[in-house]
Amino acid sequence: MPELTFYTHPMSRGRVVRWMLEELAIPYKTEIMSFGAEMKTPDYLAINPMGKVPAIKHGDTVVTEVAAICTYLADRFPDKGLAPPVDSPERGPYYRWLFFMAGPFEMATTATAYDWRIDDSNVQAVGCGRLQDVIGSLEQALSTGAHICGEQFTAADVLVSSYL
Repeated sequence: MPELTFYTHPMSRGRVVRWMLEELAIPYKTEIMSFGAEMKTPDYLAINPMGKVPAIKHGDTVVTEVAAICTYLADRFPDKGLAPPVDSPERGPYYRWLFFMAGPFEMATTATAYDWRIDDSNVQAVGCGRLQDVIGSLEQALSTGAHICGEQFTAADVLVSSYL
């Protein structure tokens, strides 16, 4: 198995990736990065040209962005059961909630945290919509069962639980 290196900072979204790695119970090496100059070195920019964490390098494969990393890991280690099978009806909701958390949920909560205005004048143009709609959608989905995508705990549950 190729070596897996996890690049992170303790105060980053890397906590979500670390949880995913621990759920998988696979060996990995952690590189703790400092915000600022260390993430902008040529060596790290070769891993992530954005100069941000988290990122993983698995053999020759580099993946950045929390939802992409979790999706990659779940698919790369299917025996761990953290993704519905590709031909499963749960695969659609699984993708939906992985990317809902990385997209609308994160944008809506960030907009709220920074007091960015989302109102009737711009709500149609803002991909996340209003925070109350995002929260309502998530609450409705969580009210239907033990996990976001049915009976199986998945990478989508890791993302959902990490942000709540």
